[in-house]
Amino acid sequence: MRINASYKDIWKLAYPIIIGSFAQNFIGITDVIFLGRVGEVEFGAVGLISIYYLVMVMIGFGISRGGQILIARRVGENKYKEVGAITYNLFLLEMVVAFFLFFFLFFGSPLVLSLFIADQQIYDACLVYINYRAFSIFFSFFGFALMALYTGIGRTKIIAVVTSVLFITNVCLNYCLIFGYYGFPEMGIAGAGLASTIAEIVGAVVGIAYILKDKTLLAYDVLKKHVYDKDIVSRINRLSMPIVIQFVVGLGGWFLLFSLIESMGKRALSISTVLKYVYTFYSIPAWGFASAANALVSNIIGQKKYKQVYLAINRTAILSFIFTITPCLSLILFSDWILSVFTNDPEVIKGAEDILQVIIVTLLAGSISVVVFNGLVGTGATMLSLLIESASVVIYLIYAFAVVKVFFLGLGYVWGSELLYWMAMVVLTWGYMYTGHWKKMVV
Repeated sequence: MRINASYKDIWKLAYPIIIGSFAQNFIGITDVIFLGRVGEVEFGAVGLISIYYLVMVMIGFGISRGGQILIARRVGENKYKEVGAITYNLFLLEMVVAFFLFFFLFFGSPLVLSLFIADQQIYDACLVYINYRAFSIFFSFFGFALMALYTGIGRTKIIAVVTSVLFITNVCLNYCLIFGYYGFPEMGIAGAGLASTIAEIVGAVVGIAYILKDKTLLAYDVLKKHVYDKDIVSRINRLSMPIVIQFVVGLGGWFLLFSLIESMGKRALSISTVLKYVYTFYSIPAWGFASAANALVSNIIGQKKYKQVYLAINRTAILSFIFTITPCLSLILFSDWILSVFTNDPEVIKGAEDILQVIIVTLLAGSISVVVFNGLVGTGATMLSLLIESASVVIYLIYAFAVVKVFFLGLGYVWGSELLYWMAMVVLTWGYMYTGHWKKMVV
């Protein structure tokens, strides 16, 4: 399927991803909403441990992005029959990496978390959660391979279907396992971890069933028998490893930021946990358009339509901004109600409300920056994207450390680091894109 830089094609690519992302992010939000009614320790712990787990999971997502770029490029080049072999080898790679990460999460987390978490109660709660959540990594990585396939060929509706099923399953099981309703044991934060793992399994089963019945995949040889191909795996690794490191650097920086906030006390961590999920939820449209920009740029380059790359990125960024600023109005008009969804602590709500203006400005800046950056990734210049990500993270961590440890400023100033991050990223990315060197990239 060849894609053009029209608003229609961009929207067709992006909207199922956005719907799927809403469902996926509601999983984490559900944990926070329910655990916010259990206790401040559990509430703060899930905000911190979810970032730690996300760092590991995004390794698989980064690998899938390399596969997605490769699939989209081959589709743009009309080499449809190569898609099946790429998908098979991407799946093998995802499962091998998931195996090693599972052992790291299950056996290495006690040592790693002890280096960053000062409060013993929060540390213990984080370990309880991760001991259940670690098992879901295999199914998360399968989902990423599925997403890479369908985004790469320009058919993203399945993403919305699978993640919606995953979300519904997670909500029901969270309600039962956290509080012990309908005969289930009352497990607290452990129940949140177990519920998410079971939901990931259900989502994977639905994804497999969809693939087996999807006749359109016959054109791409996805359902044929394939073997390990060293060259394909090497190509995926060459594209994805810088993206993987980029995600680890970015989310690792996010984890270090929350570690700094944790040192400011439980209240600061609770406020930031609320803000984190508000920020994540309202940035979903931007990330959906960013994923679309990634596949769109790679497909257009495969068609040799280099002049359309700038047009594609600009139009996607415009849509991303519009679909971010519109829902952000609700943060201005209904801030009390929205924040009360996450916690019933009036002091936490008041503290979060005081920082919402910073969050809104950051969301708008990020809606443009993330699209431009992922357009760069779609060109195949993944090593350069890693350097840009690393530079941006260093800038915002230095700023955050100075705010917390040197000048002892308030939480609002700490969250200003995110705005600095997006500003640095968009300036560095556009600076490279306009050189035109990306046209020489071969994937």
